[in-house]
Amino acid sequence: MMGKRGGAFGYGAVTALLLGAAVALSGWTLPRAVVGDVDPVGMAIGLTALAVSVWTGWLTVRSLRWQEAASAEVAERLAVEVLDAERAAGRQLLGDHDKAIDIRFTHLPAPAHNADDAGAEGRLEEVAEYYRLLQPRRLVITGAPGAGKTVLAVQLMLRLLETRMAQDPVPVRLSLASWNTEQPVDEWIARHLVDAYRLSVTAAEALVKARRVLPVLDGLDEMDADPDPGYASRAGRAVRAFNAYQQSTGKAGLVLTCRSRAHEALAAAGVWAHDAARVEIRPVDPDSVQRFLRDRVDDPARWSPVREALAQDPHGPLATGLSTPWRLTLAVTVYEERLPDGTYRRHPRTLPGLALDTSEAVGKHLLGLLIPAAAARRPAPRGAVYTTDEVRAWLAMLAAYLQQNAITGRQVGGRLLSGTDIVLHELWPLAGTRLPRAVSTALVAALSTVGSAALLLLLPPTGTSLITYFIVGVVALGSVLTTCTAWRDVWPEPVRMDLGRLRTPVGRRHFARAFVLGLASATVAGVVSAITIGSVFGLAFGLTVGLITGLVTGLASHGTPGVMDPNGVVRNDLAAWLLYSLSTFLVFGFGFSLVFGLVVGLVSLVTVAVVITLASVLMHGPRTGLSTGNRGMASIRYVALLLCTRRWGSRRLPWRLGRFLDWCYGAGLIRVAGIAYQFRHRELQEYLALHIDSDPSAGTDEPS
Repeated sequence: MMGKRGGAFGYGAVTALLLGAAVALSGWTLPRAVVGDVDPVGMAIGLTALAVSVWTGWLTVRSLRWQEAASAEVAERLAVEVLDAERAAGRQLLGDHDKAIDIRFTHLPAPAHNADDAGAEGRLEEVAEYYRLLQPRRLVITGAPGAGKTVLAVQLMLRLLETRMAQDPVPVRLSLASWNTEQPVDEWIARHLVDAYRLSVTAAEALVKARRVLPVLDGLDEMDADPDPGYASRAGRAVRAFNAYQQSTGKAGLVLTCRSRAHEALAAAGVWAHDAARVEIRPVDPDSVQRFLRDRVDDPARWSPVREALAQDPHGPLATGLSTPWRLTLAVTVYEERLPDGTYRRHPRTLPGLALDTSEAVGKHLLGLLIPAAAARRPAPRGAVYTTDEVRAWLAMLAAYLQQNAITGRQVGGRLLSGTDIVLHELWPLAGTRLPRAVSTALVAALSTVGSAALLLLLPPTGTSLITYFIVGVVALGSVLTTCTAWRDVWPEPVRMDLGRLRTPVGRRHFARAFVLGLASATVAGVVSAITIGSVFGLAFGLTVGLITGLVTGLASHGTPGVMDPNGVVRNDLAAWLLYSLSTFLVFGFGFSLVFGLVVGLVSLVTVAVVITLASVLMHGPRTGLSTGNRGMASIRYVALLLCTRRWGSRRLPWRLGRFLDWCYGAGLIRVAGIAYQFRHRELQEYLALHIDSDPSAGTDEPS
């Protein structure tokens, strides 16, 4: 400890000495500086850069000695995060309630390669015990649409987490529909941990490598448009990849959900999860339906007509239509809706009397009532008005887009478009593959052109010609680069400022490297500027740019790590852009004010800051050069999407789309999976996609 403190003191003393020398030299030089006095200014810049480099060098050395927390500690923190997220997800799946129907399942052995010790049958309350007996612990949950596959998987996760021992892996739910099967399994799981749960890349990779993560793979049947996927399908490749997913000398644990039809088609093609126990969820029996209605509703007497009808005809359309947990939850949701005065909007006694001759008709009837019930139950955000027709139309537009992606399997810019996930900054292909890119390019070009013209008008008629040429050249170059990049970058990568990275050794190392690189570039820029346009401007430009660039690039985080809600991606990207704009304004405003005078310099540099900011963010980002990818245009592309979905077009979405989707989540129409929104159930998505141009009058039931 004394050695570390002594080292820190030594580095600190050297840093203070160098900074003091730089300040003294700058204070002596600036008042006497004349254009052409380069050496003292260069020395001040060099000493400052050297001082900060010494200190950041110490931080780097120190952080290299620190290791990531032990896997057990990281796993414990992850377990807490997952438990909190899945509790919320489980409650939403149950219709904002804690009462789940008693799901029962039967073991259906595969042709070969079955897990040992699988019981013949089981139930939801005992699913954790059933799973723990498996050798190896690999479970495949199948069932009909709406049978409760995801509910059972989430309940299994919650029970495993609530009784988890230190050595147990952490169950983490992943959506298979979003996986590009060309990506290695370990890399995909680790990326999800980084994106959804704010783990560092090092910690996530260590957990996956040690098999401290139990992948809960949801929606194998959603990977392909074909309901009967074959050997070469995405689902087939996914199953084969996880058959090769090993732990030590045996198969690694996993939980997989899939519709029965898709699973049987894969099995017929010779593809199934090896060393796993497949269980099939049984239809809900009449007794379970009766118990669910008694336990779930506020006034069981209101449901007597429905219960009697189910008892009299247990195999009729109404009984089969309400034989899944999803449909039962849907029925309770729409028929338990209350008016502001506490009375019920609809009475379930009308349900048996409707002309619903098939189970599908029962489902469509309930789905038609869901949006009116949700819109009435959940008040719109302040300043917004969401009518039932608007909500239905907007959601139908999103559903149709997802369904088209799922059916066609289309790609844009080498990326497969998701058939389930609504990610705000990646939603722009909904308006076409070219139009949003053209609009974002036009926005950038217009801003650059206006800025360039305004700058030329605001520059004083007299002054150093080299300075004028320098300003015009920088602005022109920035305009060209930003415009070209706005079109070229098909999938802009979001950016955010992450102060939290300073809390970890890995983050501190990244910050130290970025800071050193920023100062190094500032030294070069300062010397070149001093030689070209004068020492005073060179000092202001090089020194201030270096400090600001070092701070901003050091704190910049690219991609979506650490973002805990879907709206946060665009919001953080916009905030990062504004912060970088403000930093650029301060840098150049200070430097140009010294040359042109305070008033003219500040007014002129408002435009310069915006133009150069665009060039920096788009071409270099707030980046260190240590990573690759697109350059922080996510929020601009999102704005372009909103401009392309106005009332004058064929595709219409609300202007504040993120706020609307957040309201839909609160209303129980959609769910959140990491940084993506998803429809609450695939059946709802399919229903809305088919009824995009219709206005079902399902809400004609008489009030109570």
